[in-house]
Amino acid sequence: MFYRTDILEDIGVRLPETWDDLYHSVLPRLYQNGMDFVYGGGFNPLLLQMGGKYYRNGGTQSALDSPEAYKAFKAWTDLYVSYGIPVAANFYNRIRTGDAPIGLAGYNQYVQMTTAAPELYGRWDIAPIPGTRKEDGTIDRSNANLLGQTSVIMSQTDHPKESWEFLKWWSSDGIQTRFGRELEALLGVEARWNSANIRSFASMAWNRDHLKIITDAQSQAKEQPIVLGGYFTSRHINNAFNRVVVSASTDARDSLEKAVKDIDKELKSKQEEYGFRLEESGSDD
Repeated sequence: MFYRTDILEDIGVRLPETWDDLYHSVLPRLYQNGMDFVYGGGFNPLLLQMGGKYYRNGGTQSALDSPEAYKAFKAWTDLYVSYGIPVAANFYNRIRTGDAPIGLAGYNQYVQMTTAAPELYGRWDIAPIPGTRKEDGTIDRSNANLLGQTSVIMSQTDHPKESWEFLKWWSSDGIQTRFGRELEALLGVEARWNSANIRSFASMAWNRDHLKIITDAQSQAKEQPIVLGGYFTSRHINNAFNRVVVSASTDARDSLEKAVKDIDKELKSKQEEYGFRLEESGSDD
């Protein structure tokens, strides 16, 4: 969560710990001052924080027909339908101008704020994203969208052992740290290496307070499972969102139910195409 320290202090806004804090304390004060909140988190954080899952039965069926998934989808669409946050906004520009002094965004936003907004030096900061308070009083700040790239060894290679040795060398602490530091030394902070090696990531020239917030978020991240036909899941979630928020042609429950039917149809089609069908066992794995 990015925010302008100067503006929030001026209008008396306290950082939200939970979504309820955002709804009832932050948004009203922002709107009173002609300002906006920008949400770039998508569906994933809400689904995970509310205990929902994408798939059941070994990834052969959508689990988005659960009460938890509906609650998350309703909360996501209500941000726009009921609470009036902008559907589309350039957060980088709007936080610079002060029109949207607080919002959720990713790694690229951090690099932009650090390198391309020198006039805001010392006037912005980051904080954990809002979470969902559990029955035991703890706040669940689960998030997703970690996956960027991966390294693989093709089965056709004539050099599997050499390939494995290279990947071990390339992903090691020392090499990832050296590569990241040399890259940043040559090109500047805008080229800071977002390494998947968490020890090397932490060794970059981070603000120590910011690093703690980022690594805490990493520790609570859960990636969306990859399954046969799973590419349709994100597509139909977005379609469901557009039906509710953009075209306002249906309500959240009907739109999500339609999405689940479309997702299950594609999952089944791909499983049949590749000869894969896990017997329904009631497992959520």
